[in-house]
Amino acid sequence: MMQQTFDLRLATLAERYRTGKTTPRSVLADIRQRAQALNPEFRLFIHILSEEEQEPFLAALDDLSPAALPLYGVPFAIKDNIDLAEIVTTAACPAFAYRADQSATIVAQLIALGAVPVGKTNLDQFAT
Repeated sequence: MMQQTFDLRLATLAERYRTGKTTPRSVLADIRQRAQALNPEFRLFIHILSEEEQEPFLAALDDLSPAALPLYGVPFAIKDNIDLAEIVTTAACPAFAYRADQSATIVAQLIALGAVPVGKTNLDQFAT
């Protein structure tokens, strides 16, 4: 049975991190579990990052205070026509799939501010 996800509004999440009531690892594990459970029915994600794929992003936060970065531990999803380094981008067309060498600028900026990617979301083929 899945856990009850708590309020994921930015202010609430920041407060829970600041007070030690939760951690980015816990939040992302819960989101990953829910996404994996619901994805077969709803097909929201083309790719959900595994624990191993999320580890570098979470490890970067380990020694930081939640106040150190404005988006510390904030989960976000990436449309699958936008690149995340080392993850396959398909634009919902597997025949045109490629592994991105680097993240798109906006994705890199979100990560630099402390946000953590959850996965690549579904879309109509080649949607812009």
